[in-house]
Amino acid sequence: MSPKSWGRLGIVIGAIVALLALDTLAALEGLPVLVILLGVTFLIMERLRRWLLAHERAGLALLPFMAAALVLLLAFTRGRDLSQGVLLLVTLAVVFDVLLIALALIGEATKRGMKGALEFVGLTGMGLLLGLGLSLVFLVEVGRLGGTSLAGP
Repeated sequence: MSPKSWGRLGIVIGAIVALLALDTLAALEGLPVLVILLGVTFLIMERLRRWLLAHERAGLALLPFMAAALVLLLAFTRGRDLSQGVLLLVTLAVVFDVLLIALALIGEATKRGMKGALEFVGLTGMGLLLGLGLSLVFLVEVGRLGGTSLAGP
């Protein structure tokens, strides 16, 4: 590995350690784990993004990441009692995410017709599957905390 790669790896590991340390703060309500998962999703999709950009598909370049992020954001809020500030952040992220996905569909369908729409569906499906796989972190966490009883005294 080159010294530049080692530097990047050190920064990534440092950021992950810092985010995991921040996750111990109850006021953040698990947001650092969401940021880590979004970062992992972006890193997984980086090679595909570069390939799409190189093949002049700039409108679709971030589509798989955005689809995965949508699933992660929705899974993050499932079954949690989040504060209004966190809900506002997640809602804004979901709105922008849906907007960018819709713009990608409109752009590809108008430029390339049915072929563009099929590529959109394939890339979106790939992102949704990745997001579903990574969102299991939130579902397992909720299941682990589900040992409390709802029965009254």
